Amino acid sequence: MGTFDEIREMVVINPFKWKKISQLKEVIIIKECYCPNGHSLISDQATFDGYSGILLKVRTRQKEGIIALNPVYGLKHRFSSFPLVKDELLSIKCPECGIDLPVFSPCTCGGELITLFLDKKPQFANSLLICNRVDCQHAQIRFNNEVVLYDKDGNVIFG
Repeated sequence: MGTFDEIREMVVINPFKWKKISQLKEVIIIKECYCPNGHSLISDQATFDGYSGILLKVRTRQKEGIIALNPVYGLKHRFSSFPLVKDELLSIKCPECGIDLPVFSPCTCGGELITLFLDKKPQFANSLLICNRVDCQHAQIRFNNEVVLYDKDGNVIFG
């Protein structure tokens, strides 16, 4: 696997999102997540505000490369080794073993919510779900099979 020396694209977040995150009383940072085979998807090859990113292998119909996601829940910026096309569907794999990351459910956008496990033992009850459609904002954290949310006051709640 190559390094991020080849990264050509950085999607800059909307400054209003930074403001929203800074007003939260609690911020969720994903520090561990795994493929079904137990390989860590957290890597210091890409860092976001001092936190190691979530590294994934992705494929479109024409290209294959690496994408790194911000580990701060609610911030959607990323690095990609090739230009991503809005609304394109990605095949998402473990960058170490190449296994397809499992589908949790259909997304409301027509894509699929892909599972990144929060424990080495793959359990859907403890997972981070991301949509495989480029620029879809749907993401979800499940802990003990409850959805983790921010309430209107910026507190983490379980729904």
